[in-house]
Amino acid sequence: MAGGSSVFISYAADTKPRAQELTQALESQGIEAWVDFKDLRPGQRWKDELERAIGEARWLLVLVGPGNRATAWQEAEWSAALTRSWADHDKRLLPVIFGHTEPPPFLRNWVSLRIDAEKEPGTWTRHVLDALRSVRNEAAHDVGVQSRRERQRRFDEIGRVAEELREGQPAEPPIEPKTRPE
Repeated sequence: MAGGSSVFISYAADTKPRAQELTQALESQGIEAWVDFKDLRPGQRWKDELERAIGEARWLLVLVGPGNRATAWQEAEWSAALTRSWADHDKRLLPVIFGHTEPPPFLRNWVSLRIDAEKEPGTWTRHVLDALRSVRNEAAHDVGVQSRRERQRRFDEIGRVAEELREGQPAEPPIEPKTRPE
C-alpha cells in the first residue's frame, strides 16, 4: 500500500516481545507494519493516529497471549479494528493466538492462527507471513457479490440448456406479442 502500512499490529504487554519480533520479520520481507512502539511519536493524537493506521492497513493483526488482559488502549484498538473490518471487506482481521489460550469472545468469529512460539522460537513468524500471503492470494482471486450473481446466473442458464439438450427438445424462446396498428 503506497504511503501506508500494510499491517496493523495490536498486542498486549505479554505479547510485546512477539510484536517486536513479528514487526522485524514483516519489514525484512518488505511488508510495512504499524505498531505503536515504533510509529507513535510524542505530540501525536494517539486516537487519530490509531484510526489513520487502521484505515491504511490491509491486515489487522491482534496478538493474544496467555496473560492477555485488555487495557483501555487495546480495547480502543480492537474496537477500531473490528469496526473497519466490518465496514471494509478488503480489510482482513487475523487473530494470532499464542499457546493454548482462548481468543477473547469478540475474536471467536474469525479463524485464528495458533502459534506455539516456544516450540518454534525462530520460525513462528513464517507462519504469520504464510497466512498473510494466503489471505492476499485469496483476495486477489476473490469474486465480488455482483460477479457471483452473474456467474450463478450463467451457471443456471448453462444448466437449463444442458437439461434441454438431454431431453432433446430445446425450449422455444418466449414470443413477444406484436402490436397491430388499429
